[in-house]
Amino acid sequence: MPKIVDHGARRDEIGWAVAQLIAEQGVHAVTVRAVAAVAGYQPSTLRHYFPNSDQMLAHALIVVRERQKQRLATIVWPSDMRTAFREGWLQALPVDADRLTETHVWLAVSLTARSDVARRILAEINEGLDQLCNATVEALTSPDKQAATALALRAFTDGLALGAIAQPERFTPQRITESLDFYLTSIHNNGTRLGT
Repeated sequence: MPKIVDHGARRDEIGWAVAQLIAEQGVHAVTVRAVAAVAGYQPSTLRHYFPNSDQMLAHALIVVRERQKQRLATIVWPSDMRTAFREGWLQALPVDADRLTETHVWLAVSLTARSDVARRILAEINEGLDQLCNATVEALTSPDKQAATALALRAFTDGLALGAIAQPERFTPQRITESLDFYLTSIHNNGTRLGT
């Protein structure tokens, strides 16, 4: 009886192996041979699914996006809006090993994306982050401050993500969480929403 292979699961497994390789060695290390070693497959098997590194990078980004969606779907969202937005941001920021790996992929593909698929998925992820920024500041600030505050929040959270990659000893999960709390509180205190 022939072995039944779940090709979708295998593609996702390879995509996560790409993500881990990026996190450990950098995007320059993503080759068919290197990913095959991490994933535990023969290079010929990888070439069957992904003939080149651009396709592997694009699928790694898809895997990251789907992992984030799955996490968000399992959350029991608190009724308090500030707490809910905080939880949303904690799902997007690198506050554990998996989310740090996801951040590595997001940044690497942001800097190197060459395929249309990778650019499209990256645009969807960035649009989601922008929507989270907008929703956060709409709840926490007055209308006249929202555009500038949303852009500042995006710059701040992108900075936390970059810091976690560039200076992990300084931008620890605890410090990222404390910084997020501080920033959300400062947005709220400078705005006129949520209880004013």
